[in-house]
Amino acid sequence: MAERSRQKKREAADEPEGSDSPLSPEEIARLYAETGYDLPSHPAHIIRRAHQRATMRFQELMGRHGLTPTQMAALATVLRHGEVSQNQLGRLTAMDPSTISIVVRKLLKLGLVVGVASESDQRLSLIRMTPKGVRTTLPLLEESNEVGRRVLAPLSPEEQEVFLSLLRRVAAGDDTTAEE
Repeated sequence: MAERSRQKKREAADEPEGSDSPLSPEEIARLYAETGYDLPSHPAHIIRRAHQRATMRFQELMGRHGLTPTQMAALATVLRHGEVSQNQLGRLTAMDPSTISIVVRKLLKLGLVVGVASESDQRLSLIRMTPKGVRTTLPLLEESNEVGRRVLAPLSPEEQEVFLSLLRRVAAGDDTTAEE
């Protein structure tokens, strides 16, 4: 049965564009159902919805400060580490080079960080908090913690622990099945 279904799908996929014999809506519905695809239960869809919810919570609490979640992550990271290169900041915050470049440019424009030459390697530019950046960021850390509490509020403390542990594993990409 499964082999017949796969054969039908191959035949449907091989059908030339503009064919005189399109699949009927019933046949499309049957083939769709055989795939097992279900958007509401698809893991990537659920994660995207959770991300939307987290972003909404962030905006509810911190939107008035005019910072995005990625900008806040960068500020907290620079505050914690003192001075970092843009490349290192991207790695520490899990942002790709183009994203971290945009984030840093905005923080420079806001006067929250400044670029300084490395004392040990003059070719390297480091990012450091300005006094304004420190005064702005420190009080926001607790507000950001509140965002996290609100995002996880539907879960019990035990569930939060398990959820975050599992989510960290997913985020780390420990996918051993990809090579199979």
